[in-house]
Amino acid sequence: MIKPKGISAKLIPGFCSNAYQPRLWAFLSTILIIPGCSSSPLGPVSPAFIGPDSGDIKFAQALEKIRLKERLPALASAIVVGGKTRSIAAVGTRLQGTDNWVKKSDRFLIGSCAKAFTATLAGILVDQDLLTWETTIKDVFPRMKMLPDYGGITIGQLLSHRAGFPKNLGEGQSAWAIDYGFDDKRGSLPESLRRQYVEKIVQRPLKYPPGKTVHYSNAGYIVAGAMLERVSGKSFESLRQERLFQPLEITTAAYGTPPIAERMRQPWGHYWDKSKQAFAKLEGKPPKFLAPAGYLSISLEDWIKFVLAHLDVYPVGHQRLVSANTLNTIHSPPPMETWDINIGFDTNYALGWFTNKTNDDHLLIWHGGRGLAFNAVMVADLTSRNAILLVTNADVPHIHPQYHLLQMVKEIQEYYQTVAPLPGIL
Repeated sequence: MIKPKGISAKLIPGFCSNAYQPRLWAFLSTILIIPGCSSSPLGPVSPAFIGPDSGDIKFAQALEKIRLKERLPALASAIVVGGKTRSIAAVGTRLQGTDNWVKKSDRFLIGSCAKAFTATLAGILVDQDLLTWETTIKDVFPRMKMLPDYGGITIGQLLSHRAGFPKNLGEGQSAWAIDYGFDDKRGSLPESLRRQYVEKIVQRPLKYPPGKTVHYSNAGYIVAGAMLERVSGKSFESLRQERLFQPLEITTAAYGTPPIAERMRQPWGHYWDKSKQAFAKLEGKPPKFLAPAGYLSISLEDWIKFVLAHLDVYPVGHQRLVSANTLNTIHSPPPMETWDINIGFDTNYALGWFTNKTNDDHLLIWHGGRGLAFNAVMVADLTSRNAILLVTNADVPHIHPQYHLLQMVKEIQEYYQTVAPLPGIL
């Protein structure tokens, strides 16, 4: 099992009861909203049917053991070994309390893992000479009124969380629950709302001086998305479809959860209802202009196609998505700045990816994502070209869901240890 440098297994026996916990807790809190930490209140769950739609039967059986132990509605995972898909499996139910079993082809919401798609899209436009990593907000919006500190912020700083932006336009709130005060007369198209978002945020003081602090920011990614729209002349949604999804033959990617007409054929997100002491389905409709920062839903098979492109393996044809130099830039963190909190965690942030180095100097790229009570994580080793993708349709109340997923990644590593050394963060 590969362990990143600086992380001792002795420090991580359990998230809620060790000295390492406060630092990792603080680190994850920069990305996500965190529930309380206590002993698990979750009751037992029923075994799921495992059949042809579950995918790799042996892997599905291994996942089912993990799902039952962790008492989750559903769990799905994919394994890449040596740049090739090894296994895909999905177990559990789309809706708690029913036998509406998940399928390996189902779409799960992967939240902020979408940031890697946005950074890659920027890399495609860099290769096409529509911008550079040093292109500034002022370069793209020369006539927009903004505070002086904003003018020199580059898209590279935005995508590496080094621009000094607040997390959201409305600090301390969930991005989908904020009243943004947009002008209805300017229309409701996502690109119009993103433009208004930029106009508003560049009039507010920065949280940190640009280039001095790493501070995770959804706001920075929305501004970056608006910049991509401006230089390309196309909406972010059209651009992502044409330059990413179509070349990779990704057909399942969409914003948010599936529409009502498809809801019984796709997983629901589940939150913990304290009053009923049970999981309940979560219904939500985040505003579409948030797309550059998250809320992407996709099947595991299609998500793998994107991951393989970052492993320098091309699942469709033989054409590169981005040049080798650009791919290296996307994976290479800028000079390390100070994180805004003392995370005590040997990680950095490149363009759309967290990064870690293993003890044998392999570079890991990884990202977690949350949204509408779905949770996802992907960890890939750029040297071995091995990767784990893991998703679930629940927010648990007793442990940070992202840390929970990383613990389950560790269990999958142990299951696969006789086949290949899969990457992990713990």
